[in-house]
Amino acid sequence: MLHGLTDRVSTRRGAWVTLLVWLLAAGALIPLLPTLSDVTENDPLTFLPGNAESTRAAELVRERYPSAGTPAIIVFRNADGLTDADYATAEQVYDAAVAMQQEERSNVGGIVSIFNIPQARAELVSPDGTAMMLLVTITGSSTEETYAERIDALRDVTAPLDSDTLQVKVSGPGGLISDLVSVFAEIDVFLLLVTAALVLVLLIVIYRSPVVAVVPLLIVGVVFQLAGGLAAVVLRAVDFPINGQSSGIMTVILFGAGTDYYLFIASRYREELRRHEQTSAAMRATMRGVSEAILSAGGTLIAASLLLLLADLGSYRSLGPVIAIAIGVMMLAAITLVPAVLVLIGRNGFWPFRPQYDANAASGASTRDSRIWTRVAHTVLERPAQVLIGTCVVLLLLVGGMVFYKPSYDSLESLPSSVESVEGFEALRQGFPQGELAPSSIYLAAPDGGSIYDPATLAAVQVVSDAVRAVDGVVRVDGAASPFGADGPGPDAISGALTTIPPDLVQAITTGRAEGSSGPPAGTGGQEIDPESDLAQAIGLYVSSLGYVSSDGQIARLDVVLEENPYGVAAMDLVPVLRDAARDAAAAQGLDPEQVLVGGETAENADTRSANTRDERVVLPVVLLAIMLILGLLLRSILPAIYLGATIVLTYFTTLGLSVLIFRFVFGQDSIGSSVPFLLFIFLNALGVDYSIYLMSRVREESRYLPLRLATERALVRTGGVITSAGIILAGTFAALMTLPLRDLFQLGFAVSIGVLIDTFVTRSLLVPSIVELLGKYNWWPNRARMAEAEAATPAPDPTP
Repeated sequence: MLHGLTDRVSTRRGAWVTLLVWLLAAGALIPLLPTLSDVTENDPLTFLPGNAESTRAAELVRERYPSAGTPAIIVFRNADGLTDADYATAEQVYDAAVAMQQEERSNVGGIVSIFNIPQARAELVSPDGTAMMLLVTITGSSTEETYAERIDALRDVTAPLDSDTLQVKVSGPGGLISDLVSVFAEIDVFLLLVTAALVLVLLIVIYRSPVVAVVPLLIVGVVFQLAGGLAAVVLRAVDFPINGQSSGIMTVILFGAGTDYYLFIASRYREELRRHEQTSAAMRATMRGVSEAILSAGGTLIAASLLLLLADLGSYRSLGPVIAIAIGVMMLAAITLVPAVLVLIGRNGFWPFRPQYDANAASGASTRDSRIWTRVAHTVLERPAQVLIGTCVVLLLLVGGMVFYKPSYDSLESLPSSVESVEGFEALRQGFPQGELAPSSIYLAAPDGGSIYDPATLAAVQVVSDAVRAVDGVVRVDGAASPFGADGPGPDAISGALTTIPPDLVQAITTGRAEGSSGPPAGTGGQEIDPESDLAQAIGLYVSSLGYVSSDGQIARLDVVLEENPYGVAAMDLVPVLRDAARDAAAAQGLDPEQVLVGGETAENADTRSANTRDERVVLPVVLLAIMLILGLLLRSILPAIYLGATIVLTYFTTLGLSVLIFRFVFGQDSIGSSVPFLLFIFLNALGVDYSIYLMSRVREESRYLPLRLATERALVRTGGVITSAGIILAGTFAALMTLPLRDLFQLGFAVSIGVLIDTFVTRSLLVPSIVELLGKYNWWPNRARMAEAEAATPAPDPTP
């Protein structure tokens, strides 16, 4: 069936029909289909593990704290100590934020500063007096355009005030998320341009033919548009979220894999043009030789991509369908559109080095084989044991770089140090305890749907707060029961104070809806509160501004400031302790421990680490087994699938070890992004196995007519050039990721590029051929027919030394 299809496409009439069908389909569908950017959601929740406690906490915040939003922290820092002039500058920013808050349909929520809540001075000004925070809550989704516009508006206010003496930076979770979203929003177009330019340059340098260089870009460009549109339709129909990282990586993979498939066909076509006078005959022979390998290579990548749906991490699951659909369309183009185009352009496609028909080549007597690859093949097959042992020793030594392996879950480390949110966090670190950067949050539910402001419930919340504060490594715990810290008014004073004003005003204050002359607007910061004369409203304002109580008054939040860096390993290790302490104390006070949730960035990182570890242990072995299964089906043998799987594992750990060494000692990066090892395994092996498939399918093809050793030699000689060319181009496409301002994508691009080169020049060129030679006829075990065929064809060894 496959060969019947490719035979029809290879005729000139079939080629014209195929080209016309593709052009009509592309012309009709591309304008109508949505783009991936239309369905892309750079929502932080899509990156988190689905059922993790921190994810449930984030969903609770969206449901029960609709006006809570995300806090942007405006940082003021003077290394010599904040002066009166600095405080006056900060008040200017505060006044501007209040003006933004009072705009119609404003997305500025609560404002917390020393100017409207002087009681919070101890929390907002650093102990050494060098730094101060002003918190501005931005409501709505962080992926909305208005969110980024508000952050930009705040930065427009602060930028002119920033100086060598006084740093003024918009940072915090709000600033960080805005910076990350803006980077992902720019990935697609920039990465597309960089990738296409790199592929074009590499093709021209390697093949010295403008047609060979331009044709694959045109074909992949059409496939890119179609695949993106089809993926958008499918994902929208099933309501499957994807993020900017997914669409960006799809661009790189599509160009890399698509160019590989094109080169496999074009290289074999050029070879067959020397054997056949008719271009149709040459293409028919070409596709009969490579079509199965291309389908197997594409099938491997599709299988690996779909298996990502087994992952717990949403950022991994998001990649699967996008890549699978894109590669499926590319495979269809590879067995139909590519041969059709090459048939129609014929020998002129390789201008100025047009391959001419050679009678000697047709009879098998051609001597045009590459001298370099002939020499490599002779060396490997003459001394297979020495080559195998020497290669393995070198690769295993490089695996030793893993001793420096240190995964990082810190989003700040992924962004350049010049990004404003990173600068702001660094300024905070200079003046405040490290945990102030991102406090953890504990959510408690009032019993039986009651009010958090009930005296008994407030007292229970305080007991939980005290229990968490007693945990080693906790600096401070703030919440509805003690909004001004341990030294401020406690639950009894708060409950009593709240009873001194009308209940409707209490609810209005705590839900941020107070209006009129009966009290200051909650969370607006419109008036300074005198705590001695109006403690109740001061507490209500502070509680609602920080979101210590949900809008319905039924959920309390505790903010837990840790002593350690909230993004570090020690802080992540503390999360289970916090969860146990909070649940035990809640249960003892009659609160439902099942409704106690610990969230925040530290908890999210801890849950991400757990999910990532689980995915590495579950998904990666399944992907490896799927790759080995496809190899076994293609080669009709088990043993090659086993040793090729072993080379995959060895190449992976070699690449990871070498990359860690280079990251640390060349780029000065002490840690590696937590997702890099997982994605490296998926992409390096799902794409790198293409070369194993191409080489081994050629060995199988040649072994029908030649002894196994000669078949291996010819396969290595005839495929060496195209595999190395394809490997260089694939490495180049992933190197495009290194141009992005995200450390994790930089590291992924570098690691995959290095891995592809190792796979191309070492694993496929030295390791695999030496194993084939050492195994001899047993290479095809348990295929008895092929083993018998190899035994009959292989000459007896020469007994002379």
